[in-house]
Amino acid sequence: MDFSLSLAPDLVSYIRTLLRLLHFAGLVFGFGGAVFLDLLLARYRRTVVTAELVGNVGWISRFVATGLLMLWISGIGFLLLYQVAEPQKLMNPKIWAKVTIVAILSINGLAIHRLVLPFLRQRIGHPLLSGVKGRTKAALIGCGVISAVSWSAPAVLGAAPQLNFVVPCAVILATYALVVVQAFLIATFVLRDTAGSEASPSDLSDSIVEQPMLHAAPAT
Repeated sequence: MDFSLSLAPDLVSYIRTLLRLLHFAGLVFGFGGAVFLDLLLARYRRTVVTAELVGNVGWISRFVATGLLMLWISGIGFLLLYQVAEPQKLMNPKIWAKVTIVAILSINGLAIHRLVLPFLRQRIGHPLLSGVKGRTKAALIGCGVISAVSWSAPAVLGAAPQLNFVVPCAVILATYALVVVQAFLIATFVLRDTAGSEASPSDLSDSIVEQPMLHAAPAT
């Protein structure tokens, strides 16, 4: 394969273009869907949760999951292409920072799938955040913040060739972590007035015990 690709630079170019298109499509589906979900839940955080709202969240989450899958397929494709045709690019710290962030995004998507979606279903007929315990509210905000920042990071890194082979992976990840913390503090401050005095019907930890695992794609 190495020999054939070295003799066919046009083939490498076509493969790279296809992978870029798949990567961009993944960002459109995932990033767009995640931002829309965050804005949707923020808008209706003080209103009563309806079955229609939960259904819309589940429907849009499928687009987010599709985008995440596209990112993994195209990302692995790029790594394989670099290994065969351009091995020097594997030394770029930015690539491994992006892989790490997408891995964090995937773990966060699993947490949303197992915790947040069952929680939303339990809140049908109740205001979204009214009376929710502090720990549960922090977990909800954390999932949303990690989703938004982690979807933004690959787009920012991909649009910044100035970082190639210059900034260490540890520095990129430290900056990413700092942005996550700052965004979490800002979101917590903005949503501070939504806590009510009602008793919460359930906690996220309770949803794991009381609710079976739902076969829905991750959402944000």
